[in-house]
Amino acid sequence: MFSNIVFERFYINVKHNELKKYAEQLNSHFEDNDISLTYNEYDLINTFDEMERNNIDIIWFAYDQTANHAVIGYATKITGRDMLSDPSDTQQVEEYIETLINTGELNSLTNIYDYKTSDVSVDIPSINLITYVYESNDELSGNVFRSYIILSSPKEFIETTANTAKRFVLYVSLVTLLIAVIAVVIISEKITKPIVNINKVANKISNLDFTESCKVSGKDEISDLGKSINEMSIKLQDSIDYLEQRAQLLTMDLKKQETSNKTEKEFIASVSHDFKTPLSLIMAYSELLMDKYKEDEEAKSQLLIITDQAIKMNLMVNQLLTLSQLESGTARIENTIFCLNEAVESVMNDLSIMIEQGNIHLTFNYQDDYIVEGDYNLITHVITNLLENAIKYTDDKKIINININEIDGKIRTSIYNTHQGISDQSIPNLFNSFYKEDKSRGGNSKSYGLGLSIVKAIMEMHNCSYGAYNSNAGVVFWFELNKHID
Repeated sequence: MFSNIVFERFYINVKHNELKKYAEQLNSHFEDNDISLTYNEYDLINTFDEMERNNIDIIWFAYDQTANHAVIGYATKITGRDMLSDPSDTQQVEEYIETLINTGELNSLTNIYDYKTSDVSVDIPSINLITYVYESNDELSGNVFRSYIILSSPKEFIETTANTAKRFVLYVSLVTLLIAVIAVVIISEKITKPIVNINKVANKISNLDFTESCKVSGKDEISDLGKSINEMSIKLQDSIDYLEQRAQLLTMDLKKQETSNKTEKEFIASVSHDFKTPLSLIMAYSELLMDKYKEDEEAKSQLLIITDQAIKMNLMVNQLLTLSQLESGTARIENTIFCLNEAVESVMNDLSIMIEQGNIHLTFNYQDDYIVEGDYNLITHVITNLLENAIKYTDDKKIINININEIDGKIRTSIYNTHQGISDQSIPNLFNSFYKEDKSRGGNSKSYGLGLSIVKAIMEMHNCSYGAYNSNAGVVFWFELNKHID
């Protein structure tokens, strides 16, 4: 496509420039030499000969504008290289000159040594140039003779040359294309084969298969990439081996921990169960002794201490048994549908004596009757533990607020009590067994750190959220339940 578009135009342009160069050479010759001298004529013929060897036809003629007559002095197709006589076969040249005269091509050259290109052609399309080289006056007639030289190069020759160049370019292009295809195949094989191998190894590495490595040869970028992948594979293999060893150790530790936790829970459950009988006997005999020594104030006081401590021990044992049952999975959820508002009010009624004795200002706020899903008995246990916790640890302001509202489709119960606040480090541990924080639970002999653990176990059995946070000069404990949808 490039050659078809460019070559012919290129050769035409080159030929135009060549004709202009010869025109300037001829003008310079006529300007510097007396053409009437014989040796100057031969110099001019030699110049014509050089042009003709470059496939340029020449016509040299003198034109009498007054008589409208032209005399041919030299024409390549007529005289060959002889300027002496007029051959008989001048018709085609005369017709061409006549055409130039009639079209005004000659009159357009007004100054000596001017030249111009012309598209005028009689039979054969060609590239033409006319140059005005000489002017003389006839003393007898007074007429002015103007001498012109026409340089012409047939377009057929240019087209032939261009076509030859096109064929040459086509052959060179085909050969180049063939060589390029062969080179591409060879180079592609050299480049793509290592890449395919690297991709294969990389896919195996992604599946944690490190049995194969990249084949590395050479010192190019692809080889460097293969080396890097091999090193990565070795390091990954070492890391995975190390992680597997650590995982085995961790599994063994977890099994030991699980066994230890199971043993601990079984021990706590067994001991708690075994404590119930002696504690019941202690409480029973304490009551009998109080009846026997009711007149002895000192003995009665001592027996009250024993009874009070026995009651506390019994409460702790009951909590331990409950927690053990919940954590061991022996307790089962009895899923029911109930009104959460009524459950809260029931717990408030059960703890009304504690509320009155503590001079607690308690408010209960809700916007609707909230119907939820869960184990009614276990949820009332949660509410009881949280409300008892709020009663025990409220500060001198004695304010407790219970709120129920809906958040993102869940029903949240929040129990707020005024308090100096819990440290951020302690909040995540509040629901762990036997955990106490001095600022929140310190010194209260009625707390064993089990109430919130029971809350945690029950809510995890329900797969529901719970938590605590500081808010407005107080502490909020909360839990969520699933809303019942009809």
